[in-house]
Formats: sequence, structure tokens, C-alpha cells
Amino acid sequence: MWDQGKGEIVSAARVTVSPEHRKELCLTISSLIDLIRREEGCRSYRFYGDAGDQNSFLLVGEWETQAAWGGHLKSDYFAILHGSLELLSDQSNVDFKLMTRIDGIEVLTRARCELQQAVALL
Repeated sequence: MWDQGKGEIVSAARVTVSPEHRKELCLTISSLIDLIRREEGCRSYRFYGDAGDQNSFLLVGEWETQAAWGGHLKSDYFAILHGSLELLSDQSNVDFKLMTRIDGIEVLTRARCELQQAVALL
């Protein structure tokens, strides 16, 4: 079983803005993203646009530990980011979700691929 206190943390937030706030959101995120990536314990921080809706975005952060994620939540950069998202977002509340890791999924995926390769050789 995955130990949330020790394992990697992946956070995600979906944000939708009105067209008039799109540019401001993108500028705000681009000014913060490199600073957040340099925070202790940050493995990755990405900002994605939705191909189906040019005003919807996804922020995904990967943190080495629960403590690193907690440190980020207490940082000035997160305060600025969260405040900007709350101000510019169409939603009344921006919610950061934590994704859990499924132990053994890599093994299952590898086994499935090996099985498919073996069947293809027959």
C-alpha cells in the first residue's frame, strides 16, 4: 500500500476562465511556474491548455513527498497562484486535487505489453 507521508504527491487543478481573463491567467502562471519548479521537493510543475476549450487549463504538480507538497502550500508562490486563480477563474472556488499512486500498475502494464508481444509472435 502507498504511504502518503513518504510517497510522491501529484496535484492537479482544473481552471476555466472567461475569454477576457485568459491572457492575464497565462501571464500570471508563466511568471510563477519556474519559481515553483525551483521549490524544494518539486519534481515537475506543468500548465496545460485544453484542446477542446481554449479557456480551460490544467495545472499539474509532482512533489517528492507530502512534506514538500505541504511546504509548497505554505509558500508565497502558492499564495499568489491561488489568489490569482480564485480571482480570474469562472469557478467560485479553485480546488487542488491530490492523485494517488496505484501500487503495481507498472508491473501490470508491463505484463500486459509482454503478453501482447508474445501473442503477436505466434
